[in-house]
Amino acid sequence: MLTTWRRRGLRPVLGMALLVTALFLMQQSAIAGQTTVQVGDIWFCDETFQGGACETTINVGETVVWDSDGAGLPHTTTECGASCDEPTDSPIWDSGLMGDGSTFEYTFNEPGTFLYFCQVHPTLQRGIITVQGEGAVGDVNCSGNVDAIDAALILQFTAGLIGSLQCGENADANEDGTTNAIDAALILQLTAGLLLSLPP
Repeated sequence: MLTTWRRRGLRPVLGMALLVTALFLMQQSAIAGQTTVQVGDIWFCDETFQGGACETTINVGETVVWDSDGAGLPHTTTECGASCDEPTDSPIWDSGLMGDGSTFEYTFNEPGTFLYFCQVHPTLQRGIITVQGEGAVGDVNCSGNVDAIDAALILQFTAGLIGSLQCGENADANEDGTTNAIDAALILQLTAGLLLSLPP
C-alpha cells in the first residue's frame, strides 16, 4: 500500500498534511479571531491615546473584546455612527457601563470603519475599528485571514478528502491556473513569515 502511495506521489502530500495539522493545532492554542482593546482611565488601548483615537484593524468575522481590568472609573464602548462629535441615537453596539474588571465583546461581520467612544468621557476616550473584507488570495474559507487552516483545506481538497472549497476562487496562491500542494506550501510560508506576500 505504501509503495502504491509513493508511486502516486501522495507521500509528500501526506507529509505536508501532517505538518499543516501540527501547525493548525498550535494555532488553535491561541484565541483565533479575537483582539483585545484595553480600557483604562480615560483611554482605549493605552494611556498614550488619551484625548486621541485608539486604532484597531481586524478582519471580517473577528471579535473585539474591550477589557476594563485595571480601570478605576466606569466606562462604555459605544459606536458613534458617522461622527463621535454628533453620535447616533441607535449605535450598532453599546456596552453599557463597564466597571473594573468587566469585559464587553462584539463580532464584526461586515467590512468598514467603525468609530466608537466612551459615553462617560466622550471627548477624551475614542477609538476606530477598521474591518478588512474577505477575498484575499489564499483565504479559501472566507474567514478574512490567510492562515494554516487555508493550507490544510487546500491539501484536503487536492487529496480528494473534501469536494470543494468555500472560497475556491482564492485557492490558486501562485496564480498558475491550478490548485495544488504548492499553493498550500506558499500559504504556510506566508503564515510562518518566510514570505511577505503571496507571489503575483
